[in-house]
Amino acid sequence: MIQKSAILNFPKDLLDRPVISNVIRNFEVEVNILQASITPEEDGRMFVIFRGGKEAVEQSLAYLKNSEIRVYLPVKNLVWDENRCVHCTACVGQCPSSAFTVDAQSRQVVFDAARCIACELCIPACSYNAVESISEHLAKTGGQ
Repeated sequence: MIQKSAILNFPKDLLDRPVISNVIRNFEVEVNILQASITPEEDGRMFVIFRGGKEAVEQSLAYLKNSEIRVYLPVKNLVWDENRCVHCTACVGQCPSSAFTVDAQSRQVVFDAARCIACELCIPACSYNAVESISEHLAKTGGQ
């Protein structure tokens, strides 16, 4: 079993097709929709996690691409500035991959970058700007 996170951009003319249902049915993969913005007026966008056998997940992604859906596989993780963090745990509740957790002993937020799927749901949750994307961090710091 593997899992892959993906950002899917649907052209307006494909919004009425059951492509996600077809993926689940035809390739026997789980699709966990973490975020979606789909309206008839504009292109649709979804952030999803595919879970299943390696070949099934790869076939699912190929099917989506062949269906004219733009598929982006995020590879960037986040930068967490522990010095800015006040350990309010707002990020923990938004993190679907459990990259952000609370240490039971210290009651402090802990970030495990290896678990991060780059969904960026934690960024707007953090009022203290302790979390940012790598690209934002590099732009701000000049690559340091």
